[in-house]
Amino acid sequence: MTKELKQNEPNKHHFLPVFYLKEWAGADGRIVQFSRPNPNDERVKPLRRHPSAVGYINRLYAVEGLPETVANLFETEFTRPVDTDAAAAMRRLMTGKFDTNATPKEGVAWIKFLLSLMMRMPADIKRLKHYVKYDWFSDLPSLQAAFKRSGMEGNPQTTEDYLKLLGPTFHERAAMTALSGMMQVETAIRAIGQLQWTVSNFYGAREFLASDRPLIASVGMNGPKAHIILPIGPHRVFIATKTEQFRRQLVDKRPWDFVAKVNTYIVNNATDYVYGSNGAALRFVQKHMGKLREETFLERINKRRMAEIAKPVSERVDLNQ
Repeated sequence: MTKELKQNEPNKHHFLPVFYLKEWAGADGRIVQFSRPNPNDERVKPLRRHPSAVGYINRLYAVEGLPETVANLFETEFTRPVDTDAAAAMRRLMTGKFDTNATPKEGVAWIKFLLSLMMRMPADIKRLKHYVKYDWFSDLPSLQAAFKRSGMEGNPQTTEDYLKLLGPTFHERAAMTALSGMMQVETAIRAIGQLQWTVSNFYGAREFLASDRPLIASVGMNGPKAHIILPIGPHRVFIATKTEQFRRQLVDKRPWDFVAKVNTYIVNNATDYVYGSNGAALRFVQKHMGKLREETFLERINKRRMAEIAKPVSERVDLNQ
């Protein structure tokens, strides 16, 4: 690797890590990325690329305006370590002996990876930064609480005063801090850890696809139908359910029907990209890509946050968090 490439590497922020995408790689080491490269054209184009050449955007998680030594901290101190540990966890899952052989670190890493997939996509980052700037910190009480948490000194009185003291990078910093926090919520980690985890193989003509919305998850993780579904290759899928009975309800059908149902959800919810091992799914992707998008995790979080902001200050619990 050249010195220039090494220097640029911290700016290459993968929303889908290489270890995940490479499971779809063919004999040539490449996968197919489906996208609509022309915003004025609905046609989907397949492009065959190495997993390291897709699934990323330069400086996706960077806090612009900060020195380079700290601008990429979310990527270097959180996303990459989580992905590195999750890669080991996924290899362990594929052996079918995760329950007996996995370390606690691998279990937590896999859960954090699953949580990250709910909110680390490019559309999520764009949406989160908008929420933080125009909604979550648009009122004076929220800015007062943020200023207090910062430990800064001063006597601001107005919204403008607070924003001036908090600095021009405040909204970007607040967005990445919020993102990191949401990916490490202890109650969510415990709830997912208490689900029953399995990896199932589905061999046949139909293959699982991935996308920039690759995870299927129930809204809550405590009910009898709580579940997480994540394809981890063209013929493998990770399934976590609250009960064995519900897992059987999901998978005890004709294998190609289950694969088709999972793919339909993943492609319908895709924003910009779908991934597969080959171009055979082009017509399917053309038909379904982004056509029936469900509410995202961050959209639900925003609804709750805005409901909290609408309360009288004396009733708001978010001001003390």
